[in-house]
Amino acid sequence: MNQHGFCAFERGFTLVEMMAVIVLMAVMLGLALPAFNGLAERYRVEGMAKVLMASVSHARAEAVRRGKTVTIRQREGCEGRNWSCGWDTLAGSGNAAEILKRQDPDGRVVVEKSANGAVSFDAMGHSMGVASFRLRPSGSSGPSNAVAVCLALGGRVRLAKGGDAC
Repeated sequence: MNQHGFCAFERGFTLVEMMAVIVLMAVMLGLALPAFNGLAERYRVEGMAKVLMASVSHARAEAVRRGKTVTIRQREGCEGRNWSCGWDTLAGSGNAAEILKRQDPDGRVVVEKSANGAVSFDAMGHSMGVASFRLRPSGSSGPSNAVAVCLALGGRVRLAKGGDAC
């Protein structure tokens, strides 16, 4: 002990020990980061699928409430089965159609419909055709983070995760 009551040899970390811990933490973070990216992609795709399901439910409810056809169609800029540029919900048809809701796209998610064309609901809330949508992260073609939104003739909508088809 010195004159102040402290040990002459203080305990603590040396610079070498601290650098070793930092290197180990960086390696562990590098290994864990790809798993977090996959998780973020999955949540992003599932979130957009839930937005699509909410749009379908909204369109069906509005068709019943208004007593007329309500349609969900892809926005301008999309062609064929591609719905990645967003969609509009419209009440009525032709020039008299009223836009009820617009859904903006998420450029990180690809949305594809099973067939060309819009999704419509009659005044009873029934779908005018069976439809399904496949959503996946941009730049990915595998089923790992893909989900499907399935729409039955009665208007029932459900979510199928992974490679499951409708």
